[in-house]
Amino acid sequence: MFNRSLWVVEDKKVQEKLIKYANCTRVFPEGSFIYQQEDERKYMYFLTDGRIRVSVASHDGTEKTLAIHEPGSFFGETAFFDRFPSFTCAQALKQSTVLCFGDDEITLLMKEQPDVIYHMFDSLGRKIRLLAFQVEYLSFMNIEERIVALLVTLFDSFSSECSKLPSTSKNKCNSIGDCPNGHCLKLTITDQEIGEMIGARREAVTKAITNLKKQNLINKQKRMLCCPDLSALNQFLTRST
Repeated sequence: MFNRSLWVVEDKKVQEKLIKYANCTRVFPEGSFIYQQEDERKYMYFLTDGRIRVSVASHDGTEKTLAIHEPGSFFGETAFFDRFPSFTCAQALKQSTVLCFGDDEITLLMKEQPDVIYHMFDSLGRKIRLLAFQVEYLSFMNIEERIVALLVTLFDSFSSECSKLPSTSKNKCNSIGDCPNGHCLKLTITDQEIGEMIGARREAVTKAITNLKKQNLINKQKRMLCCPDLSALNQFLTRST
């Protein structure tokens, strides 16, 4: 599916340029909101430290997670560019530092740093692609298939080979002897967060993941996820279609 992270800008030079052009830098405590649904917004954002969840809520209070942003991520672009009230909210999952960009800063970046703008729209395009996959999850797949489809996307985007991780890594696979060709996610994700991303209850997600573990498609230890064989995970979806 993807050969790199979905939205993280890994080029450190680009990140350094963004810091110079930002209108301001703000720090948000854990649990606080960067913006709320239906807010009118003058800024778009770039996360330099922390973790941000972007979600959408229905009138009955049901919430769906659209994205979990790690440092190096743009977010809040849609409402900034189309000038309509935000259809999502963004909340800090832990203390987070963000750069804020208004019209003047984006206009200046377009004139002086077009490579940065390329990264911005490249990130936006990949987000749209992920949302298209989420529509597919909800429309055509059962819960187990939704989880596998999401995990394939996450592993392709955020994983490292278990054998190449340092022994001190928090994401080190404890069962490396059983899966020498395995891949571990470089981010942590809970069953609740997976459920919110695919439109399923946490209990159903936990049950499905347990079943996937029994099939040796994934290993899960606390919040660490490992896939012994990515090709087998992909084949699961092929068999299901």
